[in-house]
Amino acid sequence: MTERQKGVIAMDRTLYIYSRLAAGKPVTKRELADRFGVSERTIQRDFRDIRDLLAEERPEWGLDRTLVLNKDDGTITIQPPIVSSFTSSEAYTIAKILFESRSLTKKELDTLLRKLEDCCFPLSDRKRMRDLILNEQALYVEPRHHQELIHRLWEMGRMVAQQQVLEMEYRRHSDGRTVRRLVKPVGILSDSYYFYILAYFDEQDEVATRKQVRQKFPIGYRLDRIVAFRPVGRHFEAPYAKRFKEGEFRKRVQFMFTGDLTEVSFWCASSALEAVLDRLPTARVVKQDKDGEGAWVSAEVYGEQGVSMWLKSQGSLVKKIKFKKK
Repeated sequence: MTERQKGVIAMDRTLYIYSRLAAGKPVTKRELADRFGVSERTIQRDFRDIRDLLAEERPEWGLDRTLVLNKDDGTITIQPPIVSSFTSSEAYTIAKILFESRSLTKKELDTLLRKLEDCCFPLSDRKRMRDLILNEQALYVEPRHHQELIHRLWEMGRMVAQQQVLEMEYRRHSDGRTVRRLVKPVGILSDSYYFYILAYFDEQDEVATRKQVRQKFPIGYRLDRIVAFRPVGRHFEAPYAKRFKEGEFRKRVQFMFTGDLTEVSFWCASSALEAVLDRLPTARVVKQDKDGEGAWVSAEVYGEQGVSMWLKSQGSLVKKIKFKKK
């Protein structure tokens, strides 16, 4: 065997070991030596080459990755893993958000949690992560529509990104009837257990009035109530400067009740001020009471119904609510 052939075989062996480690799979020197018919000392040199590679790539990743030996079973892994990973605290935080949102079926939630556990770093925390979420996972109550939405959500996101005009069949909440709509989807939001598709009426919708077609705010359609949808083969224009921004819309809408852009002002007790400012991202304190008991607050919202419901639920902590269309 020529030196060149030996070099190719050594490179192939090193690449195999690296690919196993990069996939998050532990290896041992004995296992690899048996597989390739070489000594453990040769495998140790392969590990050294991989360590050097990890060190060279450190500036690009921004992570100090290296090979770590588990003294209990003799396995070697790359730490932190190259596969997408979360710290234990990050994975636990995401799990808690998923539980609290209650927007997924139990089957979908279980799948996501299992993948979160697999991405949890360090590896020693995976069992602890499992123990922390086990009880809440068992008692999770899925939404009553019982529909799996993750794939549909992705498909709808593609339609939004491609600015596709959609024909959809939508089951209305008011009377349970399924109606046909021709819409321009511009965004997706999650609010109070549900996903919503935000869309404007298309000019060719046979039912929409001229006022509805011209309205300046989108309508929210619950994703689980969309019975079917398909692109009609037309695209709508959205100049970048006028493109709909979900983040800005989210700041001004409460409980998915929409309407004209409106300014709401009210008096708020100091004890509730932080919660009010967090709930209404556009809110600002206009004037503080001299006695420190409260403050006058102003905020921009879409429509009156949603924000009015929430403000009134604060009881005597919020008073003198006034609306003014902008």
